[in-house]
Amino acid sequence: MRRDAYGVTAELAYLLAWKHHDLGQEGAAQRYYLLGYQLACESDYHGHGAWMLRALAHQALNLKQPEFCVDLVEESLRRSAGRIDQQTRALLLITSARAYGATRQGGKASAALLAAEDALSRTGDPVAGYALAVGPVAATISSHTGKTLTELGDHAGAERHRRAELSGRDPEEFRRVHALSTHELARTLDRQGRMDEAVATWHQALDLMDGVSSARNTESVKSISKTMASYRARGVRGAGALAEKARGHYSQPDRQRC
Repeated sequence: MRRDAYGVTAELAYLLAWKHHDLGQEGAAQRYYLLGYQLACESDYHGHGAWMLRALAHQALNLKQPEFCVDLVEESLRRSAGRIDQQTRALLLITSARAYGATRQGGKASAALLAAEDALSRTGDPVAGYALAVGPVAATISSHTGKTLTELGDHAGAERHRRAELSGRDPEEFRRVHALSTHELARTLDRQGRMDEAVATWHQALDLMDGVSSARNTESVKSISKTMASYRARGVRGAGALAEKARGHYSQPDRQRC
């Protein structure tokens, strides 16, 4: 009962941390991530505790401080080895791939991607409850594979995994993350010089962002507006309409979609 109580409270702390992260309040998010880590270690040091190390590593990646990530994810893998289900291990491995990619360790990143894919294929054990909070495991693996390949400069590969991610997640149940992922797919198309497709995909992303209050959405809309200024100067078809649509998101009333 004690372990279960600490585990549930750790998951609540994780949720609070994620909410603050989504609102752009990273200081408060880190405090809750650290609290969640302490609680998780009281519940399950080798499993849940390792999972919260993953959360801390993700925040460092989001804050563009990848130098702190490798030690965190390597410790999470060392601590949890042989003690967690393979799906959860795949999520830890894909985080290590992102950390290696962000620190320009291409060989290690590629090896971690393959290891995550192998672990994902082993579906015999039930997935840990705390790991299910990220949604469908395969879609999450695809998402972070796409991000890793982007870091490594493989934009065609990143596109394939972005599309796999979007097809593996319900767009309404996971509307917030689906919108951000659609935005990232458009950026991947842009990096390949496929500007017309990127414009159409950004339109879809803005539709999904409608009514969702999120600092990450706001940053995405700002990014779209900046890119459209460049597109308009280059005469890309539809850039003006997309810029106007993005501008409309700034004037929307603050509505929260859970």
